[in-house]
Amino acid sequence: MTDKQSSAPRCTALVGPYLSGKTTLMESMLFISGAIGRRGSIGEGNTVGDASPEARAREMSTELNVAHAEYLGESWTFLDCPGSIELSQDAYNAVMVADAAVLVCEPSTDKALTIAPFLKFLDDRKIPTILFLNKMDHPEASAQAAIEAIKDYTQRPLVLREVPIREGEAVTGFVELAGERAFKWRGDQASERIDTPDSVKGRVEEARQNMLESLADFDDVLLEKLLEDETPPIEEVYGYTTKVFREGGSIPVLFGSSVNGNGVRRLLKALRHETPGPTEAAQRLGFEASGGDTVAQVFKTTQAGQTGKLSLARVVSGEIADGMTLNGERVGGLFRMLGNKQEKIAKAGPGDVAGLARMEGVKTGDTLSPSGEVETEWPAPLKPFYSMAVHAEKQADEVKLPGALAKLAEEDPSFSFVSVKDTSQLVIWGQGDQHLQ
Repeated sequence: MTDKQSSAPRCTALVGPYLSGKTTLMESMLFISGAIGRRGSIGEGNTVGDASPEARAREMSTELNVAHAEYLGESWTFLDCPGSIELSQDAYNAVMVADAAVLVCEPSTDKALTIAPFLKFLDDRKIPTILFLNKMDHPEASAQAAIEAIKDYTQRPLVLREVPIREGEAVTGFVELAGERAFKWRGDQASERIDTPDSVKGRVEEARQNMLESLADFDDVLLEKLLEDETPPIEEVYGYTTKVFREGGSIPVLFGSSVNGNGVRRLLKALRHETPGPTEAAQRLGFEASGGDTVAQVFKTTQAGQTGKLSLARVVSGEIADGMTLNGERVGGLFRMLGNKQEKIAKAGPGDVAGLARMEGVKTGDTLSPSGEVETEWPAPLKPFYSMAVHAEKQADEVKLPGALAKLAEEDPSFSFVSVKDTSQLVIWGQGDQHLQ
């Protein structure tokens, strides 16, 4: 990949089970990148993500959160996905348009099974994935034990990229294996470079050799060097880690604590150096090179208050401008997102994620173009298997209920409803009781 492509706007989806800390991780990423001036918390109800009343009341992500940031001069969009398995439609749709995924998990053997559905979806599509073991500030946290428990649920090898440094029972830093450098955490600030403690030198040597051997499974040149007991230069090692990650060959493992910023800067730098550009994501979606023609993929639909209907789309090629016509619909406003805040913009180019306002005939999964003739293969919505009969609280509102449910079905393709004539009931269908509630 060229440097120019690497600096194109990129998009990362944060996925993982409920309570793994994805929204807190995004908050730390936004704070470190300077997108926000103060890091909020779930408890205080002031995070960029989970800003809806429903999410605040439940203290969990109930819909996709989208946030734009600039990090070291490069443009990024972070997609914080709901963790509940009943709300996974948003996560799957977001991952489809992302350049890479960060799979967030607690470092506990008991939680390994909860990430299995996400791993399968990512594996099946060979989406570049980083496993981020969150909450490593807990005394009982063990990166190695978590990896051993999780590895049975993925087709790709998990490759530890760093070794924790402990002081007593607490993890206070890490040794980065590719560069053989040790650091002490300092929260949201840049980590402090330190000498590698004698207590971890043996573990570091073993882990680095395991990392190189795993990478060699995907590169014959590296394999030949290892067979000849030749140690590759550090810059070459970085090249191998980047190449294998972009090809979706293995899953690198990083760790930290999002609640206080530990390890988050390291994660951002890994994403910046190794995440492929939007061309690879477009190819994965099945788009052919279309030169300068405007093409965008809609991955989420929302009803955004005064703005009305908002279609969240990633630009594949060309440029979208406010007022242009796509799929026979006029773009009635173009926005960059930071949670529930919308910044009006004049145009969006390849790799950008933008909200397109008032495109009433557009739905999630649609491919947008001036001709309306560009198509791609979009995954079918999850099949509903749980139902519930509903009615309006006030009889006068019964006539409005189908229209309101239709808007919900636009926002979430895994939700549907039907009118049952035999019982005169309106029945909603979804992924479970929590989803329907």
